[in-house]
Amino acid sequence: MSESEAMQAIIRGHKSVLTALAHRRKNLQIILAMWSTKDARSALEQAINMEDQSVIVDILNVITLKPVSWTLDICQILIQPIYDLLQSRYESYMTVGCSALKLILKNFGSTIKSNITAPPGIGVDISREERYHKCMGVYNHLLNVRAFILKRQTLQGKLGRTFRELSILFQNLE
Repeated sequence: MSESEAMQAIIRGHKSVLTALAHRRKNLQIILAMWSTKDARSALEQAINMEDQSVIVDILNVITLKPVSWTLDICQILIQPIYDLLQSRYESYMTVGCSALKLILKNFGSTIKSNITAPPGIGVDISREERYHKCMGVYNHLLNVRAFILKRQTLQGKLGRTFRELSILFQNLE
């Protein structure tokens, strides 16, 4: 390959990267606008509907830095996309998925466990029923994620160590 052919190949690749980044930026601007004018739930649902894992990764990178902004609703919305990231072919996506899953297990594991195992109260408690259904939804997804994590914990390196940590965190749900 000559020098000019090599330069042409690089330029073609550069154009496609620029196009992908412009598309990603546009999607993130849409999500940011929704986040500031509506609520986080609507913005996250829109991000998921875009079916662009890079957008989900960018959002998770931001919101995992603020664990106090997470709610059971956010866990319920994001658990499936997190599972999808764990199955990604990109190690960086898997790492972001692991970080988000670790946050869920650390901050919501005891809440989920106590709400799915607690006996029903006396009388009608609508907020408790809603919390129970949210916890059950997250818990059922976590069971699928756990099976995947158990298979992957034999990986070598940093990612394997992270999967082993997650496996230990999953024991708190038992």
